[in-house]
Amino acid sequence: MAVATKLMKLGWTVLHPLSENNRYDLVAERGNEFKRIQVKYVTPKNGGLPVNCRSSNNWSVKRYSPKEVDIIAAYDSRDENIYFIPSSIFNASTIKLRLEPTKNGQRQKIRHAKEFINLN
Repeated sequence: MAVATKLMKLGWTVLHPLSENNRYDLVAERGNEFKRIQVKYVTPKNGGLPVNCRSSNNWSVKRYSPKEVDIIAAYDSRDENIYFIPSSIFNASTIKLRLEPTKNGQRQKIRHAKEFINLN
């Protein structure tokens, strides 16, 4: 509900699928633009947010693809921020968004959470 509320505050209409057999949890619509959104509840760990780009059950693990999901909305359980990760960067089964600088000072190939605070 936090993601739906944030989207509505940003001017999006929020639609919910009637069944649970979809790869996305909700659809955001504004004008003629539709975004299929998968919501993930994420707990910070070691200065970052590990966001799963896959679903799993007792039988299988399946990564999300741009054909199924446009955005993963990662809800940070600690501070209640929401980060909108576009499908164009779903290149792994998990994406780590940095909340704090790395301990070793690494700067390359780092995805800072603040870059994903807005839905484009």
